[in-house]
Amino acid sequence: MKTYSVRLWVLGCLLGLVTGLFDYLNAKIIVTADVYWGLVFLVSLFWALRYYVDRSQVANPNQWIRRAMISSMIRLMGVLTFLLISVLRQGKADIVFVITFGLYFILFLSFEMSEKRINLRPDSNDGPSKENA
Repeated sequence: MKTYSVRLWVLGCLLGLVTGLFDYLNAKIIVTADVYWGLVFLVSLFWALRYYVDRSQVANPNQWIRRAMISSMIRLMGVLTFLLISVLRQGKADIVFVITFGLYFILFLSFEMSEKRINLRPDSNDGPSKENA
């Protein structure tokens, strides 16, 4: 969990620095503060949900998988809610914010998938060997 947290926060800082550098060097495109707040939100959300899944004290592997799937749904709903609130607060759709937030979400999601090593079909020896046969 500690290496994941460090990698996640470093990735967030690097994306923030790249965005700031792009904003500084490019005069045509203006990056709003919502992009940076969205980046902080994504880093916090991904870290909190990973903490929620990894710190679970479950006896059955299926409960752990259920918790991972619930965290995926919470992640999607959180991102969509943040995007909706930000767009409604601005009054008009800022295409730079929507594109960068979507890109950040895809990057963090690919990072999460590369880091997560879960087995969605654990070997369960609790039941009979051929219960559906």
